[in-house]
Amino acid sequence: MLRIVTDSTSDLTSSMVAEYGIDIVPLNVIFEGTTYADGIEISKAEFYEKMAASKVLPTTSQPSPALMRDRFQKILDAGDDVYYVGLASTLSGTVQSARIGRDMVSDPDRVTIFDTLNVSFGQGVLALEAAKLAHAGKNAEEITARLQDLRKRSQLVFSVATLDNLRKSGRINNLAFLFGSLLAIKPILMLDREGVVQQYDKVRGKKNALATILRYVQEHQPDPDLIFGIGHVAAPEQALELQALLHEQGVTNTALIEISGVVGAHVGAGTTGLLYVAKS
Repeated sequence: MLRIVTDSTSDLTSSMVAEYGIDIVPLNVIFEGTTYADGIEISKAEFYEKMAASKVLPTTSQPSPALMRDRFQKILDAGDDVYYVGLASTLSGTVQSARIGRDMVSDPDRVTIFDTLNVSFGQGVLALEAAKLAHAGKNAEEITARLQDLRKRSQLVFSVATLDNLRKSGRINNLAFLFGSLLAIKPILMLDREGVVQQYDKVRGKKNALATILRYVQEHQPDPDLIFGIGHVAAPEQALELQALLHEQGVTNTALIEISGVVGAHVGAGTTGLLYVAKS
């Protein structure tokens, strides 16, 4: 049987992981020289509390090839093959660590690596689909064909509540930060088909941000057969508001997703976004 492996940025819920026996490899978050395994040595709540109190932006790092090797080898030794569904190679070196780790196991041909070109539940929904297919008896080639189709239709659009994290990480300069803050500008960002973050729009105020995100959904109608992720960074009330608005539009197959610290470190608290697969 195929065992599905993904990483902590996939933001799968504990019930999803348990139902399909998905193996999660943690990335790392670093606060002032101390490294924590994401979701294991530090919870999401603890991470966001520390981030809010810190003047220094936390950093992140990918799993080591040795950790990937050990996870893969353990599954192989148990008699299963490995299918790894990874965080976008355009955003992290995690897939590269997985490829190196695969080359270090006893039987590399029994390990398949799939680059989602996505992140958070955009990655997670593909891992979940892979797990369902594996449980249905599909082989690696059949799963890859399905994931390639889903990857082409994957959508990720989000709004950040503050420009502070983007400024601290060097994504915008101090002058842009000053004017953006004074004007209450909220950039609406998206992930394109190549896994690169692009600006979809920029608006003033929360109300306009929500309206713009909903407009994106109207332009990219969701596949009703696949779960629709509503992601948030320490902003559950905002996510619930967005969920209610989506339900009014007939999008009801939704799940509230708390975004991991690894992703949250770069976009900041108050971020909300939609992660789903479109019809076409």
